[in-house]
Amino acid sequence: MNHIKIAEIPTGYGYNQYVWTIDETSLFQYLSTWSADFSDDKTIKVMKPFEDLCPAWVKDLEWQGDVRFVWKVIELDSAVLPLLLCPDDTDFSCIVIVAEVKKTESFVYWNRIGYVLHKNEDFDEEKKNGILNTDAYSDEDWQKYGDNIAWEEVNSPEWRQWISEHWDEELYRRRMNYTLPYYQTEGNIFWMHTVNWVFDRYEYEQMADEYWKLQTIEQLNEYNPGQKMNIKECAELFANLTRDGRAALEKHLMDYQEILLHLLASELVSMPLISLLKENPGSDDDIRIYCKVIEIMWKYGDEAVVNVVDVTILESLSDEEAVWQRFGMYISEEFKTYINEEVLTLNLMMGGVKRIK
Repeated sequence: MNHIKIAEIPTGYGYNQYVWTIDETSLFQYLSTWSADFSDDKTIKVMKPFEDLCPAWVKDLEWQGDVRFVWKVIELDSAVLPLLLCPDDTDFSCIVIVAEVKKTESFVYWNRIGYVLHKNEDFDEEKKNGILNTDAYSDEDWQKYGDNIAWEEVNSPEWRQWISEHWDEELYRRRMNYTLPYYQTEGNIFWMHTVNWVFDRYEYEQMADEYWKLQTIEQLNEYNPGQKMNIKECAELFANLTRDGRAALEKHLMDYQEILLHLLASELVSMPLISLLKENPGSDDDIRIYCKVIEIMWKYGDEAVVNVVDVTILESLSDEEAVWQRFGMYISEEFKTYINEEVLTLNLMMGGVKRIK
């Protein structure tokens, strides 16, 4: 049995990045060792030093459609999984190092490691496999697109307009309908090494969750929009908190045809945070993520977003004294002062709520 973990590895660019270690050895070290067998391979020469490649699992790739694609593939039971990308492009047009992955109920197998050969890619075929690939439609897709964009032609003005307005959705569909099958087709990957690594599935899923949380915390700590965050931008922030957040936002839009931020914040922030704060002990990383999002809403949100914090979120958190005081342990002194001096003073619905210590 092999063991997979996440470690911070320094790059030649002066920063660290999160990378997999297998049996205490980083993937970069393995690649360096295997590359010695391919001294004449021009592509492998371009990849070096491997430590400077960008992990494909990061949440700040060039396009969010690519992020969504990678994390969907991570969930699949059988797939060729992207691992590393060219740091200059951070997309799937250049260097893409992959693993052949198979899962069972108890184990996860990484069988081979290699890189993508782009020579057989067909851009015209890729374009047909976005929103126009009706064979891949779900029932919800037919409801949304069956009487409009689904029957357009590639390169029509209507099609161009749609993809310009929904590029992340279009790109995600192309990746799932064209890129993933391309990777799965024998002959489109140059396999560098047969590894036959076997991981405990629970340990593997924990590793993937940890990777997501580390990236999320990093993004939230660096969040600074430079302008007031509106309702739509806030909803996007919620969608990126958890691995199923995007699906929850899409369901919300299907159900209500608009963003009802008070309701969405209750479902995606308040309720899960209260549940975590009631646990003893709760998950510190998860709690910090939700608390950081609430502070971001308060600090950067426009009037409508701040109203959701003051009314929906803080009111629900204050319903139970133990939850309320534990919440105070995870927020800044600045935010705590705002709550104690302004919210508890002005919000009549919280008139009997004790100050956060």
